[in-house]
Amino acid sequence: VTGFDKVPENGRTGWPTIYGLIEGLQVELGITNLVANFGPTTEKMYDNQVTPKWGKNLPKNIVFLIQGAFWCKGINPGGFDGVYTPYLDTAVKELQTDAGFNGSAVTGVLDAKWAKALFDMSAFVLVPGGDSKIRKMQQWLNVNYLEYTGIMPCDGIYQRNSNQALIFALQAELGYSPSEATGSYGNGTTSKTYPVSEGNSGNYVRIIQYGLYVNGYFEDGTFDGIFTKYMGLEVLAFRKFMVLPEYTEIADVVVIKGLLSSAGDIRRSADGADTSTQLTRSQIQTLVDNDIKIVGRYLTGTVGIGKDERNKYLTTEELNNIFSKNLSVFPIYQDGGAALAYFTYDRGLSDGKKAIDAAKNLNIPLTTVIYFAVDLDMLGEEILAYAGEYFKGVSAVMSYSGYQTGVYGTRNVCSQIINNGYASF
Repeated sequence: VTGFDKVPENGRTGWPTIYGLIEGLQVELGITNLVANFGPTTEKMYDNQVTPKWGKNLPKNIVFLIQGAFWCKGINPGGFDGVYTPYLDTAVKELQTDAGFNGSAVTGVLDAKWAKALFDMSAFVLVPGGDSKIRKMQQWLNVNYLEYTGIMPCDGIYQRNSNQALIFALQAELGYSPSEATGSYGNGTTSKTYPVSEGNSGNYVRIIQYGLYVNGYFEDGTFDGIFTKYMGLEVLAFRKFMVLPEYTEIADVVVIKGLLSSAGDIRRSADGADTSTQLTRSQIQTLVDNDIKIVGRYLTGTVGIGKDERNKYLTTEELNNIFSKNLSVFPIYQDGGAALAYFTYDRGLSDGKKAIDAAKNLNIPLTTVIYFAVDLDMLGEEILAYAGEYFKGVSAVMSYSGYQTGVYGTRNVCSQIINNGYASF
């Protein structure tokens, strides 16, 4: 078939097999422009051609493909013979139950939204390293916000789609329709976010409870949507850790956006900044006038390309000018890193050595923390596979340098690198 990507015949599941199943399904649906994605066209044609025929009227090749997808998911569909039997209904019900549904919602019919979840590598059972509480959160989000999120994985791993689902849920509670909700915490969502405190209850509160939990708080709490004294104390602890005054037990937009987005509420006050600009005396004074007390500066390198390229590295003169205004400095190392392939063990060794040399040339005192940047939006398993290997190399060099290793990136990257012992700060 023209456009079909041949599947490795190695007896293994994985994305190549899933892509082959999707493209095979598209062939059976009459789609000629094959793509390895279960997109809107595939969904529409599936619901037009397959869903109404669910049962003994299903075409043989369609059954083959669905059976194959179930085997890849680890669910027994009763065979791999292209013959519909009630075992296929049972397999669908198992998938629907694993996704959090019960009662009349467990239909045993694989319509397009369920087929999209099936023809995918996402897991719906707790996987090694998964958290049972996060899995229950994922199931709850599926059941309550299906029209916003689609069927999302229930593997117990908090990743980007889980975070986005919490934002979709928040937008739903704020009155957004499925077509209006974006899954991103933009200006509209920010303006509509309202404060809650002890005594409030409902799904809005429950979303905040989950937001606290995935950030390492509310570990002994009950996810019931009731704002208790304990929840208030956890909000206060989060405020203090993130330096989000006023230090109260109220979950306002600063707290809620801080829980659900890496940047948090960018309107909040701050006493720190980082810049790739080699600061002049005038610029340093501007920072002082805006109550900045600490500034991050890069140890090496340039930014920009061609005629726009300029130096970004910290100089001794600049450092002295910063200190003369009673500001502190935290050193950052970043020379590249725009692609995953950059982050290797050997690159970590090399970058660690360069950072140490630059710090010593600037007479930066030993025991100072040097922050190595991960300025790339890595997904869950990519963090340890790439950033983890990189920081193994960095820490191997830094461990005998007298300097301390820090990680500079998203909250998820920082927590995983620190929790695995590759950095201390």
